Amino acid sequence: MDFCKTLMAHGMRKQLARMVLLVLACALPGVGQTTKPAAPAQTTRPQVPTAKRASTAAGPAVSATVARHVNARVEPVPAGTTPKLAQWAGLEVSGIEFQGVSPKRLAPLPSQLPQQAHTKLNPIHVQASLRRLFATGLYRDIVVEGVRHGNQVTLIFDGKPTTFLGQVKVHGIKNMTLHNRIAYAPGLIPGTAFDQAKLQDASGDLKQALQQNGFYEGKVFERTTPPDANALTNVDFYIELGKRARVDEVKVEGDSGMSHKTFEHKAKLHKGEKVTRDTVSRALGGLRKHYQKTGHLEAELKLESKKYVPPVNHLNYHFLANQNAVVKIKVDGVSLSDGKIRNLVPVYQEGDIDEDLLNEGSKRIHDYYQRKGYFNVKVTHTRTIGQKLTTIVYHVKLGPRSEVASVTISGNHYFSNEVLEPRLGVHVKSLFERHGIYSEALTEADAQTIEALYQMNGFTDVNVTPQTSVTYREVHHKKIGQLHVNYKVKEGKQHTFGTIMIAGNQKVSLKTLEPLLATHSHQPYNPNEVVNDRDALLTYYLAHGFDHAQVRVKQTPDGTHPDEMDVALDVTEGSQTFVRQVLVTGLHYTKRDTVQPEILVKAGQPLNQTALRNTERNLYNLTLFNEVHTSVENPQGDEPEKNVMVQFTEAKRWNVTYGFGLQAQTGTPSTSCPSPATLIQLGLNPNTYNSGGCSPNGKFGVSPVVEFDVSRINLFGTDQSVSLQTKYGTLEQIFELSYNHPHLFGHSGWSYSFGGGYSNAQDVVTYTASRLEGNFRVTQNMNRVNTMIYQFTYRRVKVDANSVQVAPNLIPLLSEPVRVGGPEFTWLHDTRRPEPLNAQHGWYNSVQEFMSDNIFASQANFNRFEWTNSSYYTFGAKKYTIARNTVFGFERAFGQGQYEQIPLPERLYAGGAQSLRGFGLNEAGPRDSLTGFPIGGAGLFVNQTELRLPPPHLPYVGTSLSFVLFHDMGNVFNNSSDIWPSFFRVRQPDSQNCRDDSLAVQEKVTRHSSTNPTGTCSFNDFSHAVGLGLRYHTPIGPLRLDFSYNLNPPIYPIEYTYSTCTGANGTPTNICPSVGQAPHFNVFFSIGQAF
Repeated sequence: MDFCKTLMAHGMRKQLARMVLLVLACALPGVGQTTKPAAPAQTTRPQVPTAKRASTAAGPAVSATVARHVNARVEPVPAGTTPKLAQWAGLEVSGIEFQGVSPKRLAPLPSQLPQQAHTKLNPIHVQASLRRLFATGLYRDIVVEGVRHGNQVTLIFDGKPTTFLGQVKVHGIKNMTLHNRIAYAPGLIPGTAFDQAKLQDASGDLKQALQQNGFYEGKVFERTTPPDANALTNVDFYIELGKRARVDEVKVEGDSGMSHKTFEHKAKLHKGEKVTRDTVSRALGGLRKHYQKTGHLEAELKLESKKYVPPVNHLNYHFLANQNAVVKIKVDGVSLSDGKIRNLVPVYQEGDIDEDLLNEGSKRIHDYYQRKGYFNVKVTHTRTIGQKLTTIVYHVKLGPRSEVASVTISGNHYFSNEVLEPRLGVHVKSLFERHGIYSEALTEADAQTIEALYQMNGFTDVNVTPQTSVTYREVHHKKIGQLHVNYKVKEGKQHTFGTIMIAGNQKVSLKTLEPLLATHSHQPYNPNEVVNDRDALLTYYLAHGFDHAQVRVKQTPDGTHPDEMDVALDVTEGSQTFVRQVLVTGLHYTKRDTVQPEILVKAGQPLNQTALRNTERNLYNLTLFNEVHTSVENPQGDEPEKNVMVQFTEAKRWNVTYGFGLQAQTGTPSTSCPSPATLIQLGLNPNTYNSGGCSPNGKFGVSPVVEFDVSRINLFGTDQSVSLQTKYGTLEQIFELSYNHPHLFGHSGWSYSFGGGYSNAQDVVTYTASRLEGNFRVTQNMNRVNTMIYQFTYRRVKVDANSVQVAPNLIPLLSEPVRVGGPEFTWLHDTRRPEPLNAQHGWYNSVQEFMSDNIFASQANFNRFEWTNSSYYTFGAKKYTIARNTVFGFERAFGQGQYEQIPLPERLYAGGAQSLRGFGLNEAGPRDSLTGFPIGGAGLFVNQTELRLPPPHLPYVGTSLSFVLFHDMGNVFNNSSDIWPSFFRVRQPDSQNCRDDSLAVQEKVTRHSSTNPTGTCSFNDFSHAVGLGLRYHTPIGPLRLDFSYNLNPPIYPIEYTYSTCTGANGTPTNICPSVGQAPHFNVFFSIGQAF
């Protein structure tokens, strides 16, 4: 009543020529008394504005305030207070105007309002229209004004528009770690309603975050932009960090038990030290650690206050510290280390002593010894409290040590033992678990695990009871207890789903919704599946613009079948929201065309929340942005169409990375081995130059490498990039420059790159080779598992003549620089899972073909084919994995003269950590008939088989360490035609020729090939190696240590050697005949599985 009178009196004083008749909110008896405007939450009290428009005709103007701000409501007004309202009701509405918010932004809502133009004026419809407009969230407050033109009325909806938050940026912090901590402090969410109060709160949060990081001098300045056409205002915070505060006075109150200097030292609160976010936590942690070491487990310690001194930028700390009594914890009856006691008794972690913690310690000690085989262990504790000393003693009676002889499950019919046993934590004794693993806590956990599995399959009344019994067996006149554990299962009746019904859907048909459900009638009842079905329906609705959709689940037992559960999914769809437009902000260097294909939300389509999440993922995959934020403007408002905001924070375009690594293995090449011929030419004795360091089998060594990479992303405003990779190590020096374009012709499945570089590497003991290379590559990602690579390569390869360890007469030929070029095709098929570095299932295939021909200006004519096939199969209850890897390759030279010879670096090699583990690095296959050094071949076959054992429970490392048994077989051959005749050959043919150290015999050539002349010593057999591997699992992949034993290492003649040898005239010579043999034993250390 007062609300209406005030509004009318205010309008009459404003302009006497008009007469404000009535407030439309009070138009009809009872209307204003029962309805509240549905709107988002705000807190401002409503105020009554003056009418903004005058009548343009003879009739009086009508003005009404229906709602202000989000929490405003229409005050109830008794009926009959505005007697002339009936004269307005029923008049024709000639037109409707909208002010404050443009009709374009409101569209298509104006055509859906209850009160429409060219219809009779209905106060109820006007009020409903006001409420609907206010519910959009686009108005802070709204009024309706009316102008009468004879028997017609023009309605004007006018209101103050809501401003929404656009992009929020924080400037002035160069350190990225600090920037990321501070940038999230304001808590402003883009797209939400914005006002000055939120801005002030955000500034305060920023200042608090700066102080938490030690910047008490920090200043925060904010700047906002005027609302744009989409009612968005951007906020920029400018930070002046100033200097970090420094520690000054440290005050300690109480009996700390240490000197003030010691207190500061333990707390690491030295005067003048910079204050950081971790200063206080580090201080308290250091002090607690000190008190624990000295036995003051009940020490009282807290920070009372910290005071900032502005003139000098110092921070004073006030601590309360009382050491209290010393607490000694002992274990009686067993020998237990102090470290183990600290792990088992929780009072050390909690810093407090109460009976609950002491009982927990008893349980942990009890469980610890039961796991060690003392199944009848008894643990109690006593506490003696003194003024300065509190003593806690755990009394342990171990009893006899036993073994877990059997673990069985009975009463199970629905699930077999093969399904249930892998889920058990109790284990029978084994090679690595001498007494087995048992504790009462484990049996209870196992029972709960089995029950949970049954319950997920409809057995809601299942009960699992662990039962134990003990027998004895006599060993060396000593009885050893045999523990038998049985899990007795009472399955009960299985409940199934009855009818599955979807109701309440109006805009989406059942034909569309029903296939989304995973549950079906007569399927085992699982409440989790019902939740998944509900989520599936919600996900569908959210993906189609129904932001306010709800799905309620009702489950009732079937009336006629009590073992069946009927499920009803009641859907409340709500209104469907569409995308008005997509607003992209934050792009500085990046072009809009680069990000547009990755934005899956399009104007005119339903607002798809799933597409919003996928858009973020796609944009992050471009690797151009530090942050991508997708949001909806006015998320709480009920608009038919909404703007989607995609905001970017671009990443640094230049990136520098560096690192250090190493590889340890047998067969490591020596980096300072000039050829014997070179030493003799220099008049040097090979023996005195290097005593055995240049063996044909290499040596055990560590190969360190330093890597330094530079990359530049966002080239030309796109996702193109250029990168420089450099490596410097004892065995290789690499410099590579590459350009990458991930979208060939704008297609996401195609990419291309071109690059080149220089490398100088010694990855085989025989020589050091340099390579100058350029290539162009096109990659086609056909699907998730198949990839095609098309490549054209030019490279110039050269062997260092001073390093090559072959017959002197071959050095000039093999050390000539050679240009190699041609096309290369690669097919990759990869289904390894769960991860390539540690696969347990799936396949991996790689087929590669390279053609080098003089028609491409190559100086060597040959083609190379390589095929790799790997498979992984896991079986058994404990998940044993059989892994296999097979590599087959060959090279064929063609042409005449100089084109027939395949250069040394282009040949096929095998041996090492990633290949045939019976040999050192690239040492398998043919060897030079005079020096004994490996020279590669034109045929390759390697097969590796591993049995990867499940990780046992071991002391200290738990289940992080596992073991692998492996067998490697294969070899490298002069010609691919030699592979298959040698498949079942385990000994070198004509080995007597290999033992003949006569120079004349070894200089004979029995056959010419594209790789090298074949001497009298043949290497055409299959080498077999067996071994044991250790795998220590880490977050970056397993650390691998392999020990292999070659069952049939090859022998070979050595005519030119580094051994001590004196010629006929007493002068040093390099012709020292002997017979060499590859080592039986090899060891390799690296990261990742072998394949």
